[in-house]
Amino acid sequence: MQYLEFPLREGGSATLCASLLDPQLRFDRRKTRPAMLVCPGGAYLTLAGKEAEPVAARMLGLGYQSFVVRYKHYVLARPEQTGGAPELDEDSHLPEQIVDLMNALRIVHEHAAEWGIDEQRIYCLGFSAGAHLVGSLAERWDEPELLARAGATAAQTKPAGVVLCYPMISARPLLRDPSKAPAEMAPMLALIARAVFGTDAPTPEQMEAIDLVRHVRPDMPRVFAWHSSEDMVVDPSETLAFFSALQAAHVPCELHFFERGPHGTSLCDATSADSETDVIPANAAWVEACQRWLELDAPEELFSYVTE
Repeated sequence: MQYLEFPLREGGSATLCASLLDPQLRFDRRKTRPAMLVCPGGAYLTLAGKEAEPVAARMLGLGYQSFVVRYKHYVLARPEQTGGAPELDEDSHLPEQIVDLMNALRIVHEHAAEWGIDEQRIYCLGFSAGAHLVGSLAERWDEPELLARAGATAAQTKPAGVVLCYPMISARPLLRDPSKAPAEMAPMLALIARAVFGTDAPTPEQMEAIDLVRHVRPDMPRVFAWHSSEDMVVDPSETLAFFSALQAAHVPCELHFFERGPHGTSLCDATSADSETDVIPANAAWVEACQRWLELDAPEELFSYVTE
């Protein structure tokens, strides 16, 4: 197995981390595999470790060449790290993160032959804000300005499918009615606004521009999502509205709703848990359901072989 890292922008503020199974099975036979790019959440403020390597490792174990996209984020160092005010990246706000993800996809396509990747089966998976990023890509994969900045083609930036885990669909409920936000999040709301929009006071037009429900289009890639009804951080009803829009546009999609569970549970088992509340066996079934969904567009032989 190989572990590789690639810068996604100058200055090291974004990185693509690759975990790759050797495609060479024996001297005369190579295996071609699908790929999964994982985008952890963190409110665009930071990146949640439990939604990064543990998830990529699970996908690697399922036979996917796996990548963690460490996209640009707002908080570079927390107060306990600096001994004072947090260190912030004032240039970190949308659509910078979309450019990072496009760059990551370009790199994966450029190395597909070397890494034994099926270019027709490259997927993106995200959690919370990372799911919003993945969903934004699904709606903006061919935007000329973003493509130019990433040095990519639209063929490289449209994934075969996207997986959204307890997605942030918009920032509207959280930022327009802070009283509904969990108490522990209240001090972070101003930072979240700056991380997403680059301003403390986003306009209605800015809010609408990042709302995934508003920008569904028929030529989006396939979508899989899961959410829990008890999520108090991002509104589950927005996920339902997003899927209604997907269905109206005839975008192939699959949604799983679980009755219980808080926000941010990642794999929902001990592999990624940072507390007992993350371990929810019923919700952990999302991984198997996602695997079945991913295989719906697999070739007759799930992983193809090349005899040399």
